[in-house]
Amino acid sequence: GLAIQIAPKRLLHLRQEMLEMLAVDGGKVVSLAAFLKSKRRFRFEEFSMNRSATVMIFFLLAIAVCLGQSAAATQSDNSASDASAVHGVIPVTLTKSIDSKKLKAGDEISTTTVAALRSGSGVVIPVGSNVVGHVTAAKARSKGDSEASLGIVFDKIELSGGKDMPIKGMVQAVGPNPSAGSGPDTGVAGGNSLNAGNGSTAAPGSGLGPQAAQQPGGGKMLGPHSTGVIGIKNLQLDNNSVLTSTGKEVKLDSGSQIMIKVE
Repeated sequence: GLAIQIAPKRLLHLRQEMLEMLAVDGGKVVSLAAFLKSKRRFRFEEFSMNRSATVMIFFLLAIAVCLGQSAAATQSDNSASDASAVHGVIPVTLTKSIDSKKLKAGDEISTTTVAALRSGSGVVIPVGSNVVGHVTAAKARSKGDSEASLGIVFDKIELSGGKDMPIKGMVQAVGPNPSAGSGPDTGVAGGNSLNAGNGSTAAPGSGLGPQAAQQPGGGKMLGPHSTGVIGIKNLQLDNNSVLTSTGKEVKLDSGSQIMIKVE
């Protein structure tokens, strides 16, 4: 048990201070001692004051301990989150087709990784892990508009055990489903690439390294240095992770490749 000793003189001093406090009785301000005496509700004795002071101090100490543990837990969680942070390029494919004509801001975008990855802290992200994002803006081209647009950013990687790894991901490059040929053809060719093609599926020294990277065969493949739109006609990508098209809508088929740049 917790034993707290208070000097008798200090107890008497506390008692005197309490007795000198003011109270309101029937609209009249009187001393607390007079109020308690008139109501006969309490008797102040050395034993009761000692016990009350002990209980109060114990209660305050308990609160301080709880607050300290809470702060330590919060700091630990933050440290764990920082340790799990990933940086670099993540290769994914769309799990279902997306169309700016059918989407709105806030809608979820779901993709899956095509290579096993490892974060800087050693967390393994297996092939087929879900990387979830959301739509920032969606617009189909209507009369008077020059283009359709679709903005996408990525928010988290879903890990085993129901855990999520938060990320801040932008679209670095987009390509067609490699097993479906050349992808959608909606008009004039567009897009560009820097060092596109087969190779490592994660930027060297980025904090994400591939483990036995698996690449589907056929079609045009994106690499870690690919940028813009590769192999899809009439589609462009700006530096703000927004796809645009002069067609009626921005559309990507299921299985389309996306290179996500994580900052």
